[in-house]
Amino acid sequence: MAFALTVDKLDADGTIHVRHIFYGETIEECERRRDQHAEGCRAFGPALDDEMVIEESEEIDEIPEWSDDDDE
Repeated sequence: MAFALTVDKLDADGTIHVRHIFYGETIEECERRRDQHAEGCRAFGPALDDEMVIEESEEIDEIPEWSDDDDE
């Protein structure tokens, strides 16, 4: 099993234009990845600090793998 942490960044008017999904073997790993991203992202970091995000976690079967196969 694995986890997905979905984080929606709220704009000042409350709309959502950006969604991040952080994957990990544990929720803590997802949160660590979220925090690492926030440290380097000028838009996401302040939104996370100001609690202008909506977070939802879910258990998933496995962490998805990237594929450049155009047939999918």
